Amino acid sequence: MEPISSHTYLETEYPGVVLGAIVSKRGLFLVDAPFRVEDQHAWRQDLVQLDAGRGRLLVMLDPHIDRTLGIRAMETEVIGQENCVPILSDRPTAFRSQELDAGSDWEPFNLPANLRWAIPELTYSDSLTIYWDDLPIVLEHHPGSHIAGTWLKVMSDSVVFIGDAVVTNQPPFLGYGDLETWVADLELLLSDEYKGFKIVTSRSAVVRARSIEKMRNFLEKTRHKVEAFAAHPGETEDLLKEVPGLLRGLSFNKGLTQRYHNRLAWGLEQYYNRHYLHIDDGQKGEN
Repeated sequence: MEPISSHTYLETEYPGVVLGAIVSKRGLFLVDAPFRVEDQHAWRQDLVQLDAGRGRLLVMLDPHIDRTLGIRAMETEVIGQENCVPILSDRPTAFRSQELDAGSDWEPFNLPANLRWAIPELTYSDSLTIYWDDLPIVLEHHPGSHIAGTWLKVMSDSVVFIGDAVVTNQPPFLGYGDLETWVADLELLLSDEYKGFKIVTSRSAVVRARSIEKMRNFLEKTRHKVEAFAAHPGETEDLLKEVPGLLRGLSFNKGLTQRYHNRLAWGLEQYYNRHYLHIDDGQKGEN
């Protein structure tokens, strides 16, 4: 766990998502949770060492399985955007990773066959400011990368957690996103409103403008391909033929080629089903 500002700490060593802890006199704001049992224990021990009050509140940046598998183990109240609730409520409690192949980070690991998902006790719609002592935490709904996406801003530290809105050296999770809104979110990050902010992503920790620009370019390229296919639609398999070409535009560990191919193919199919065929294909995989 490393500090990146006066109140904000990051943990980047566990598989899954980057974790955050924000220290105040009243307690800790936690950002997401690790999915492996051993990492949950280690994270909780690390948090005890922080000089904070006894309060705990965990912010769910979205209901992606990578960040929600371990939330119950954190034994704290949870807050998330209101769209998290129906997604998590409808998600099956029994699944096996080999049945999903959605390219998520948890899939190569052996995990319990049955799970009870943590439904947020507290929700918000568009934005919410939480005041603990003199440390305001701002939650904002940004549905570009996920319909239930939250950005968390630590105003006093000029830090913003943006979830999966930006990923580097890997393809994004497209299934629950909206490409037009997503690009607008990235333009906002590149604007003066976020000048001087440390921008924390869930897969790559702190990123700079160049990474945001690359992400924007990838999304625009993807959107154009989906729109071109939708103008002269065929079988979904024809759309998925675009996956290798899209992957060639990214730099990543070639040992992860199959996982990332699965991620992009699953995401493209889900995206097309939702936005063009108006089909919501269940609550599994990357959600």
